[in-house]
Amino acid sequence: MARIVLICLMAVLAAGCSPSYNWREMSVAGGAVRAIFPDKPATVERELEFQGRQVAFSMTSASVGGGMFTVAYAALPGSATADASARVAFAQAVMRSLYRNLGAAEPEPLPAFGETFVIEGKSSKGALRLKGRVWLTDQALVEGLVTAVPDDFPGPEADEFLKGVAVGR
Repeated sequence: MARIVLICLMAVLAAGCSPSYNWREMSVAGGAVRAIFPDKPATVERELEFQGRQVAFSMTSASVGGGMFTVAYAALPGSATADASARVAFAQAVMRSLYRNLGAAEPEPLPAFGETFVIEGKSSKGALRLKGRVWLTDQALVEGLVTAVPDDFPGPEADEFLKGVAVGR
């Protein structure tokens, strides 16, 4: 009996130490993407340069514990929507930047669009793991990304988040 009480007590203590996930479905990027976030997200926008053009990039993120769950969205410039090779070049450049920013070697070939990949790298604060997917449509580039330190990486929650990203247009 004492053993059962001890096990219950340890389970309660462990639950008190784990992050709290409060999943919610949200529309992002003006309704172009639906995603489930583990907490209330916030959106920031910034401009990126690609082939001499400024591309607006929005990032909607929520953090729980040490994990950051992000959906990034970039509407493709007008000329790229009519040019499949320009769309692919843009998406591959963005994907390569993920590897480069974490100081990791790019695989050859790069992961296919829509395929889950993992990058083990480093940030300015130390080791970092990124699990993500990149989707490319005729109109936009979408990324689903989860980042955290490797020892605290929320594996099952990252999988749930990435499965919950639905790209509409």
